[in-house]
Amino acid sequence: MTVRRPLARYGKGIAACCAASALAALLATASPAAAGDVTGIPVGPQGAAFYHPPRALAERGDHGSLIWAQRLTGDAAFEGADNWRVVYRSVTPQGRTVAVSGTVAVPHGKPPKGGWPVLSWLHGTTGVADACAPSLDSADNPTHDYLQAMQQTLAPWVRRGYAVTKTDYQGLGTDGEHSYLIGEAEARAAADLTRAAHQLSGALSDRWVAYGHSQGGHAAIYTAQLAARWTPELRLLGAVALAPGSQLSTAVPALRNVPVAGISSFMPLIVRGAETASGLTDEELLTPRAQELMDDADTLCIGQLRDAQSWGSLKTDEIFRKDVDLSAFDQVLADNEPGTLAPRVPVLLAQGGADAVIQPAWTDQLNEQLTANGVDVTYLTYPGTDHRGVLAASLPDVTPWVDGLFGRS
Repeated sequence: MTVRRPLARYGKGIAACCAASALAALLATASPAAAGDVTGIPVGPQGAAFYHPPRALAERGDHGSLIWAQRLTGDAAFEGADNWRVVYRSVTPQGRTVAVSGTVAVPHGKPPKGGWPVLSWLHGTTGVADACAPSLDSADNPTHDYLQAMQQTLAPWVRRGYAVTKTDYQGLGTDGEHSYLIGEAEARAAADLTRAAHQLSGALSDRWVAYGHSQGGHAAIYTAQLAARWTPELRLLGAVALAPGSQLSTAVPALRNVPVAGISSFMPLIVRGAETASGLTDEELLTPRAQELMDDADTLCIGQLRDAQSWGSLKTDEIFRKDVDLSAFDQVLADNEPGTLAPRVPVLLAQGGADAVIQPAWTDQLNEQLTANGVDVTYLTYPGTDHRGVLAASLPDVTPWVDGLFGRS
């Protein structure tokens, strides 16, 4: 179903030394004693070590099992809930068990029959550097403005009795490279955190919904495809994808030959993600100037990458080499197109008409692709709404749609 209507109503860190210092300061407020009331769950260490468990520990356990946790306060937490920062186990598309970080919020009060329904939030692009992980949000975080818009979108769900999980994704905050826009990795991180959350609280329902924006919209559709086989004991009821990333397998190759300014900051993230899935290297893909700037991609968040001294200095035709075969890179993009999927649960797409990041025509095409694949799609459009604005604009429509999946009025 298509419904169109008007609006109703960022080796990783900022720099290795600085990121470690900021991380230690942020985590100092979470006391081990506070997390000690989580029966049977190990309490994570203080400081940056929380995000970097020993490899032997990270690899020793099933996917979706908790490594450790600590109570969470501050900008990444929700009022009216018990909040935890966690590190749990997931599995890369290459089959390696890895540690992934995230947060869990469980509402205060008596849960409804069957437990609190679970909303798995999948965040949009922040970067691939560890400092860009949403669970590290604070007033001086480089992505704070976006992450707080995200919090404002999610806070009403907690007040209405939803538990909220927020994965940082594989390799963002924790060891390893971030598999940016690699659908299988994103979906596993989401499903595994939902499983891990049940170790923190016995008051959670086995029913859940994936809900994401931009990169997270891409992740939500992949979660809809994968969840039933990855975490079969949990029942994914549907997915909400706000301005989801799609059509990159055609857009990126086209942009390689066109001198477009203002969007180059996303290209190194796409490259880093593709490298995790292919074994390709910077030298095989990028011009010398772009290779020089990849250090920025590994140490800065998305807003910083737009700077004129960073990736903002390049136009899209100055990034990729023109003397090599890029078909292997292009194939990774094609292999991670959400429009090739056919999830068996309902999907809601929402798109702002004034979005300059995710082109409305891309989501129009995604709607057509999913519908042709037999997916039950609801498509909402919001004229005049930009990329971030769709978070708030769509909330009055997303709320009853999700409530309906859970049988709530």
